[in-house]
Amino acid sequence: MEIVARTLGNAAGLWLATHLLSGLSVPKSAGVGLMWLNLLVLGLVLALVNSLVKPVATFLAFPLYIVTFGLFSLVVNGAMLSLASWLTDHIGALGAGGSVPLGLRVSSFGTAIVGSIIISVISSIIAAMLMRCED
Repeated sequence: MEIVARTLGNAAGLWLATHLLSGLSVPKSAGVGLMWLNLLVLGLVLALVNSLVKPVATFLAFPLYIVTFGLFSLVVNGAMLSLASWLTDHIGALGAGGSVPLGLRVSSFGTAIVGSIIISVISSIIAAMLMRCED
């Protein structure tokens, strides 16, 4: 259930981040439903990247976490968002005949860091509410 909560939280955070930041964008699709399908796929990819790749990156960068008093986590979070963006750009499209364009465009690494902060806050709030409802 946690991966579903994280996926939904990431999708909502991505939606907000793309509306607040001009450097983050998703491909324009025909309707709102297709846009949310894209955001859900992006949220799932981001949840998988955060659960599979991020622990390795955190372990390898542990000395930098110590030296920067934990601020290096912002860089790692931005890198995970950039990696999720790269992965979804290479997935292509979803659906019969590629009707739902996938992807996330990140214009700069600074935008990725700010976007990851927004996504993390929204995702944490939504995941906490969904996990609380499960109990």
